[in-house]
Formats: sequence, C-alpha cells, structure tokens
Amino acid sequence: MHIHSVIVSYNRPDLLAQCYASYKETVSIPHTLTIVDNGSERETLAWLSDHVASGDRMLFLAENKYPGYATNRGWENLPPQTTILHRSDNDFVFLPGWCEEIVRIFNSKPQVGQIGLRTNEEEENASSNVGGNNVIRRKLWDEGLRYDERPWTSYAPGITEDSYFTPAVEGLGWTWTRVKTPCVRPISTEDASDPYYRQSWKDRRIHEDKTRT
Repeated sequence: MHIHSVIVSYNRPDLLAQCYASYKETVSIPHTLTIVDNGSERETLAWLSDHVASGDRMLFLAENKYPGYATNRGWENLPPQTTILHRSDNDFVFLPGWCEEIVRIFNSKPQVGQIGLRTNEEEENASSNVGGNNVIRRKLWDEGLRYDERPWTSYAPGITEDSYFTPAVEGLGWTWTRVKTPCVRPISTEDASDPYYRQSWKDRRIHEDKTRT
C-alpha cells in the first residue's frame, strides 16, 4: 500500500512542529506528504520554509479556505501509486503503529472505505462521522468523493466539513469504522485566552460563553 497524506496547516507553528516530527518518525509504509498551509501568518510560513524536508510537498493558500478546501487541493496532488488518502490537522501527533493499524483494517474489511484514526472511546462513540484525522481508500476519490469546501461560517452551529464527508462515504456504498488502538493524540490546548481558538469557536458558533469578551 502507498499512503498520500495531507497535513492542513494554519498557524500554531509549535504544534505543527510536533505533528510533522511525529509523522516522519512513525510513517512506516511507502508514502508521500503534502502540507497545505491555509494562509498562516509569517512565523508559521518561516517554520515551513526552514524545516520541511525537500522530499515533502508544500502548497500555500493565500487565505484561510478551511480544512475541506485545503484537503481537496492536497489530495489532488496524489501520485499514481497511491492506494490510501490521509488527512490530518496540525494539532495531532502520530503514535507508533498507526500505519499498521489502518493497513490491517483495510486488508481485513474490504467493505470499509473510511477509517477514523481515533478510537470509539476517544470520539465518545459519535455515530455521525469519524472526525478530521482519517484515511480513505483511493477508490473513493476516484469515484468522486470530495470534502465539502464551504467555510465553517456558512454551516449551522457546530457543523464542519466532517459532518458531510462520512455520509458521502456511505452514499457511495461503503462503510466506515475507527481504529481499535490509539493511533494519534491531540495536542491542542483550546485555551479560551488564545486568539486562535476564540476565532475558531466564533467561526463554528460554538462555546459562545468562552468567546465573549
């Protein structure tokens, strides 16, 4: 199998550094990586220019187009040998064995088209979608599967592109599941005093009590 990963980058260079390092340390099957930056500020752009390996690809968007748009643009760069497409935001670190887990599931469950990289327990058994850090079979992309590209501000409160993506997988006749063992770990602080999270909550119209000044 060959995995083509997209890490969606938007500011928080300290988290991006951890995410990128853990990916490089743990990816254990043939792979390519594209980092799609969603219009970050200068500090993050400088980190990308200075630290991303020459064999990895970077795509810079002029403004924040949100994760759905960014992921589609990154997945469009998939090499022909790709069999698995992977998306991650830049606020996760990867744990050893994550590649082996998704290969095991895809090989043992041919009807599964999408795998969430967090366990049922970590996702509190949510039944509507697998969340942002996930993989799909390349076949689904070839069948026309794409992320909804609308900005978060156009969705109903609490809804994101993930809310549409997993139902679209099912609409193509595939099933989805989650990993059985921990494969990634979130590293975001979601500090209410951090402007990044205040803007994120405002865009998604959640945690309104935390975003009031």
